[in-house]
Amino acid sequence: MNVAMNRIILTFLFICSLILCPISQSESASKLPKRATNKGTLFQKLEPADTGINIVLPINKNHPLKRVYVSAFACGGVSSGDVDGDGLVDLFIANGPEKNRLYINKGNFKFDDRTETAKIGGGDAWTGGAPLVDIDGDGDLDLYTCNYGTPNQLFINNGKGIFAENARQFGLDINGAILMAAFADYDQDGDLDAYLLGHRHYRNGGRPPKPPTVFKNGTYEVLPNYSKYFQVNLNSRTGFKLDAAGARDFLLRNDGGKFVDVTEEAGINSKPWQGNSVTWWDFNSDGLQDIYIANDFEGPDFLYRNNGNGTFTDVTTLQMPHVPWFSMGADAADINNDGHLDLLVVDMAGTTHYKSKTSMGTMGSNEQFMLTANPPQYMRNCMFINAGSANRFLDTAYMSNLASSDWSWSVKLSDFNEDGLTDAFITNGIARNFNNSDNPIDKETLINKSEWSLYEDLPSRPENNLSFKNNGDLTFKDTSKEWGLDELSMAYGAIRADLDSDGDLDLVVTNLEKPVSVFKNQATGNRLTVRLNSTTTNTKAIGARIEIKTSLGILVRENHPVRGFSSCDDSLIHFGLGKDLSVSEMKIVWPDGSSEIKRNLAANHHYEFTQPQGSESKVVPKKEEKHSLFTKSSHFRDIGQHWEQPFPDFKHQPLLPNKLSQYGPGMARADIDNDGDDDFYLGGSTGSVGRILLNLGDGRFQERAFREGILEAGSEDLGALFFEANGDDKLDLFIVSGSVEAPPNHQRYKDRLFLGKGNGEFIKANEESLPKNFDSGSSVSAADFDKDGDLDLFIGGRAVPGAYPLTPNSRLLSNDGSGKFSDVTEKSAISLKSIGMVTSAIWTDIDNDTWPDLIVANEWGPVKLFHNIKGTLKPKSLGTDKLTGWWNGLAAGDIDNDGDLDLIATNFGFNTKYKATIAAPELLFYGDFDSDGDKEILEAGFENGQCLPHRGFSCSSGAMPFLKDKLKTFHNFATASLQELYTENKINSSIQLEANTLATGIFINESSKGNPKFSFKPLPLLAQASPSFGITIADMNFDSNLDIFLAQNFYNPQIETRPMNNALSILLTGDGKGNFEAMSSESSGIVLPGDSKGTSWGDLDNDGKPELVVTTNDGPINSFSYNSKSSEIPLVQIKLKGRKNNPSAVGAIVRIQINQNTQLTRTITAGSGYLSQEPYSMLFPANIRGKKATITWPDGNVTSTSIPTSNNKLVILR
Repeated sequence: MNVAMNRIILTFLFICSLILCPISQSESASKLPKRATNKGTLFQKLEPADTGINIVLPINKNHPLKRVYVSAFACGGVSSGDVDGDGLVDLFIANGPEKNRLYINKGNFKFDDRTETAKIGGGDAWTGGAPLVDIDGDGDLDLYTCNYGTPNQLFINNGKGIFAENARQFGLDINGAILMAAFADYDQDGDLDAYLLGHRHYRNGGRPPKPPTVFKNGTYEVLPNYSKYFQVNLNSRTGFKLDAAGARDFLLRNDGGKFVDVTEEAGINSKPWQGNSVTWWDFNSDGLQDIYIANDFEGPDFLYRNNGNGTFTDVTTLQMPHVPWFSMGADAADINNDGHLDLLVVDMAGTTHYKSKTSMGTMGSNEQFMLTANPPQYMRNCMFINAGSANRFLDTAYMSNLASSDWSWSVKLSDFNEDGLTDAFITNGIARNFNNSDNPIDKETLINKSEWSLYEDLPSRPENNLSFKNNGDLTFKDTSKEWGLDELSMAYGAIRADLDSDGDLDLVVTNLEKPVSVFKNQATGNRLTVRLNSTTTNTKAIGARIEIKTSLGILVRENHPVRGFSSCDDSLIHFGLGKDLSVSEMKIVWPDGSSEIKRNLAANHHYEFTQPQGSESKVVPKKEEKHSLFTKSSHFRDIGQHWEQPFPDFKHQPLLPNKLSQYGPGMARADIDNDGDDDFYLGGSTGSVGRILLNLGDGRFQERAFREGILEAGSEDLGALFFEANGDDKLDLFIVSGSVEAPPNHQRYKDRLFLGKGNGEFIKANEESLPKNFDSGSSVSAADFDKDGDLDLFIGGRAVPGAYPLTPNSRLLSNDGSGKFSDVTEKSAISLKSIGMVTSAIWTDIDNDTWPDLIVANEWGPVKLFHNIKGTLKPKSLGTDKLTGWWNGLAAGDIDNDGDLDLIATNFGFNTKYKATIAAPELLFYGDFDSDGDKEILEAGFENGQCLPHRGFSCSSGAMPFLKDKLKTFHNFATASLQELYTENKINSSIQLEANTLATGIFINESSKGNPKFSFKPLPLLAQASPSFGITIADMNFDSNLDIFLAQNFYNPQIETRPMNNALSILLTGDGKGNFEAMSSESSGIVLPGDSKGTSWGDLDNDGKPELVVTTNDGPINSFSYNSKSSEIPLVQIKLKGRKNNPSAVGAIVRIQINQNTQLTRTITAGSGYLSQEPYSMLFPANIRGKKATITWPDGNVTSTSIPTSNNKLVILR
């Protein structure tokens, strides 16, 4: 071998060494130790005798500040970090009224109490939280203790674990009721700024006998000496009320080692609230540190967006659908591995029927607040899922099994079992049962008394801590016992840290009245840990972000040690990797916004990285704008929103589950002025008339009023339909009257027919045109069910006013061809008359026999089929009759490209308090349970096999006063079964309804000619995140497969339930085989946080690109335009021209064979989805050009035609 060849080989080996071993002076790597196989629980609790951590946080009944045991100060937090520089994680315990403790880690879970030598006992201060943080930028951890009623203390570390108090020099000696402090470099100047969280001052002696207020300038003000303790708030019933005041928060900017109060100038709300936790996080991934503040009681939570100029903007109501009412701890992490940080905020909702019903209190006293709070506040946890650039959060708490966790304090989101998914750990318990509804405390009781004095001698309330394993699909499994974490205690603070340096996360929990709990993690999965260092004074790189690419997705971590409740984690960053043995790429974004990439990192290693200086650090590029499938458009910018006049549904039926007066608006769509584009009718509510929306052809719409007097404002419009009624080739309008805002059989419920003039104007049809029916209706759909050439109507009955859930009449109306309709229900479809509370219906030929069948959805029943046997509708099983639900909408389409029409039905989903299964359905009873001659509603469900009421004692006894006399207490109500409350005889003699599925899903057509048969398949989990109403089935990404859009949310349940506004509506893409994948709001571009109802799909402005139209109850009409990447028209529009009395060819089916494996099938309907109408034209992807279309016309005849290779619009004549 010659010298040249040797040099080539040596050079190659050198290059390989650089690639495979990219370790420089600014980074290091070390292999993590092997761990023994675990045969027990995931966590092992270690005894105080073994660890040396024997501190017990007491309830000291002799302490002069014992009144604060009712508060978040009752139990101190815990902080972790290496204070003596030996590489091991030490612990600091804030001990409330007693001396704080510092425990130095000696290895192998052995700790020494070094409090005295470290000089950080804290004296007589009552300490809540105490973060370990490098305040002075010298590389070691200092300690900042947050104290009640005395100045906060800052203990500066000399690098060896010896401290000296120096808060005043740094401007951190704040004297108040600061519960916790969290640090971050929000202005990116290289040093750490601070957010100090105020809680509440508790006055010695309670409330004074005389209100400490003065009437001044038309309002009441609290006297100066009392303003620290009390505040005046507005009250709708009494005008003003005196409430406990919180303690103000502080945002402190670090100006070269001196902290300056910039709270107000930075845009932070300075009003005193009762804060429980503060969380720094970059929720919108813009490189700037944002803030979430969790406040207790009626204080709203705040999400502050960092503006990048030293100020913040409160974006809570813009980003979040609601927040918890009694917000406690919070933690941010990426739950679903999509690269966005999510947020779990815990409350104190009970995990059992008993706990829930004994802590609800009286609804009446809180009703006004519940209806007007902004943002809305719910008495439960919230699992906020980040929708990325959609700039909104979904709340999946119920669906995720995280809505209730008892009286919770700290939450820790980490991958405890190292499978690559973020799990949850929650601490629970409280010093006393302060929210026992049988022991209410009014303001008069607190005169000259503290709250604690009323509870001091009552029993404590220990509860089990909870852990939840992430299943990887937004759901979590309760693993508290399985993982060995279900300790019964009064647990408040918690940290997760690697105490034994084995690469997994251990837990430490502070408890009242028992020793601190230490849990050793015994996970055995692959993992990777990182510690970051910065050359700025923010030496621990607080606020840095790490993203890694794995087989499980993009895993994200942020370096924010203060998490949960009054506690501070070690700054180690931990990734569980599941089965992955390496990380292909790691991106580190440093606190100043600079970033760098690391590649090919081995699993089961610990890495340390130091931020490069100068030119080595790469500036983060601007985030690329993500291309969404749709863009919100302004087609309806000149159209006023739908408006609802409030109606007191619950006054008429106090135990009604949901309002029945706010289910609109109905929407009709067709070209009513014959100018080549689609116009709309938007239904009105009681007190406002519906509106014709004429399409001006350039993407704008103009309202056209009906002629004066022909459209009454007293009726509420639900279903609406443009169709040919009288054979003059000018589309007419049918409107269903609904709601419950008039007595039964009132004239307001009469349906209306308007005859079109072909120019967008209408006249009222003769009274004889329609039979005189006065049922409160819902939907309308048309088809030529008897094949006589004209369009007949099905009108669904929705409700009997004041008598829910009695069945109203539904009707089948036959058209004589001149626009005169007669009721043929008893003649042609006798079973239709009392079908139930109809929400939606659609005509479609499901078994390819050329006769249109009728499918009907209703509340509290199955989706029902009425099989058309040559003009007679016979009830026929779909094969899914056992599935009863709260169905809302129906649509038909060939989702599996097999040539027949499948069905989609919307339902209430999995993300509400209701949980329906075949074994444990949701139940509703209607009967005279109090023997007063009037009938009442009972909602019920199951817990551990026992049938229990959904409504609480307050609402139930308010509607039926005998319950108060019979039961006396919330305890008695909560321990009674439904039969014990109302007697078995009363239950058995009542009307009984059930729903055993709440899934929105698809009914796969497996029919043969004359033999209908379907199977049901729920849509993906994200589609179940909120109640769904409207449906559009269309090929929205033009891949030749049908997709599904669902209009979601429901804002009008009874007050205990609260609005179900958890989602943003959703688009699901189909694969042509009956499978669907949920598209994120970020990818679809569709963001609809309102009460979305009807939907429609088609080209509004003749640009060849379709729009999605969505109506909103008590809100605007929205449109979204297809966001094509190219100028090429992606579709072909086909319109059928039928015979005189059915010119739109309603009921026709078009089939186009694309290739050997794909056949596209479309049908023309008149009335579908939810109170909606799709256009009479059909949209196909451009690849149908040159193919043959086979049309089955409404009369059963079949024709064929070739699709031109160039035209984008095609009219096919009968």
